[in-house]
Amino acid sequence: MSDISREADVFVIGIGECGSNLVGSYVQQEKRQGSTRIREYLIMNTDKTDLMKTRTQYSLPVRNTLMYSDEEIGVGGKFREGYDLVMKNRDLILNQLQNLGYEGVSGFIILTSLGGGTGCGGTPALVELLHNQFSDERRIFIYVFGVLPFENQSSEAINSIWSLSTLLRNQLEPKKGPNLIFLLSNKTMLKRVIEWREGSASGLLDQSVGIDSSNLAINYDKLKSETNVEFTELVNPLALRTIEAILSPSIQEPGKKVLPTTDLADYSRRLDPVVVPCFFEDMYFIPEYGRIDKQMALAARYTVNHCSLTDIDTKPNAGSVYSIITGNKDISKIEYSAYLKKILTPYLVKGGSIQPSFVAYDDPLREKSSLLLLFGLPRIPELRDVFNDATDLISYHDDSKSPIKRGWFERSKGIPQEELQIAMDDIQNLFGKYMTEEESESKSS
Repeated sequence: MSDISREADVFVIGIGECGSNLVGSYVQQEKRQGSTRIREYLIMNTDKTDLMKTRTQYSLPVRNTLMYSDEEIGVGGKFREGYDLVMKNRDLILNQLQNLGYEGVSGFIILTSLGGGTGCGGTPALVELLHNQFSDERRIFIYVFGVLPFENQSSEAINSIWSLSTLLRNQLEPKKGPNLIFLLSNKTMLKRVIEWREGSASGLLDQSVGIDSSNLAINYDKLKSETNVEFTELVNPLALRTIEAILSPSIQEPGKKVLPTTDLADYSRRLDPVVVPCFFEDMYFIPEYGRIDKQMALAARYTVNHCSLTDIDTKPNAGSVYSIITGNKDISKIEYSAYLKKILTPYLVKGGSIQPSFVAYDDPLREKSSLLLLFGLPRIPELRDVFNDATDLISYHDDSKSPIKRGWFERSKGIPQEELQIAMDDIQNLFGKYMTEEESESKSS
């Protein structure tokens, strides 16, 4: 055993191609580090080709992979079919999880895309299945990390809206929905990678350098030619480091104190149901720079503006925030709670809740610190873009224009247009206030 003991009480599941690649990257990373922060993992897919590709790319054992569709060609973006296949293969999935040793875990992390049919449809079903399995034994937590698609992908946008609506509605029923939904964005994560490589994150004090999101495609091509790395291998490490930071406070290590005690389940007790993480992992507090509260304020502003994994604008107006500073015991002090609450208040709606937490190490040589901010129900401009893309596609297939188009739409998605409109209304009602405000601001300007 190493000199660092970790509690591996979390089971990670990747569903669909995106989720499976994230899990594969995580496992590969942990193998290189010679440690693991999860008890076990499973990748599952309805497309045999994608599953085999992921298994080969990351050298995953057969026992940790599951093909659960007889046709083996995927669901083609039909989220209803993705949902039904999980329910149909309930026993197969649970048996696989049991063989991997899922008894006794305190929770599940599900990684998925909110654009593809397998992940969008299968995730709500998988969450429900897990809750039903454990409901008679004990309470477990389930966190879903969902990746939003790029804009101007209207078909994937519809999938995202349906999946989010279903997950949120299921949260209202006991032991049916996920405890929290963490939103990640392909567009924003790629932007963060480009910013770091272009040097805009090289210093905390230099916050004026940025990039135009319209140049993302050009920059990505440049990155790919320089590094010979595909898109997923560029953004996955960023997502995984953030997820690891979210898991880390509950991991027991020598010389480590967490004040107040923070368990993974605490996040769901303190945060609103939809969460956007922001993670600044190269933070330094330097005495020569002045007062600690001023440096904390600068770090918080930088973290919000440059380190969110989904764009939340400069004024998130979140309903809640969970803040975790990790560093040596001289920096990460619970006495700084008052500072953090004052610093983070402008990022919340009036009356929003703030939970500061501090992870302190005895090691005096640990100079670098990190700041993790988890914003519950913030402004999410990218979600508005997804909503608008979905609206455009629905309008195009409106039955008042053509019954044939309406039929095509229902066949391609597996549900009537009316059912999807309910999902659209759910998202608009939940996030509509800030969307309306932004539209008004845009017109007035």
